[in-house]
Amino acid sequence: MARIRTIKPEFWTAEQVMELSPMARLLFIGMWNFCDDRGVHPVAYKTLKAEVFPADDLLVSDIQSLIGEVSAQGLLSEFEAEGRRWWFVTGWHHQVINRPSKSRYPVPPRNAPPPTAAEREYAAALLPLARDVLGEA
Repeated sequence: MARIRTIKPEFWTAEQVMELSPMARLLFIGMWNFCDDRGVHPVAYKTLKAEVFPADDLLVSDIQSLIGEVSAQGLLSEFEAEGRRWWFVTGWHHQVINRPSKSRYPVPPRNAPPPTAAEREYAAALLPLARDVLGEA
């Protein structure tokens, strides 16, 4: 179930966030509405596209590039549990959950590691492509 989330003023000037393209920032914020109360979301690019950009002319490959961009900044990590992959929003402790709901998603590992150097390098390689595809300088 989608949840209402808050965006703190400090979000906009955080170094990691300022490095994101505007579309990656929007995807990242939109993703929060569909994460569970721990910041977990299934790795499902097509679903994420439908959730955050339902009426926009974006391809799944565009979403993959944007996720790569967010991951490259260390704002999103990935883990495996229950035989599938999951995204985990790092820094989720900034969200105040007044009435946490029971999650159907697995608990992320404690101290989920930030993206590896190889993952950051891969995402950085995708960044120019993502900006080109989305028409951003």
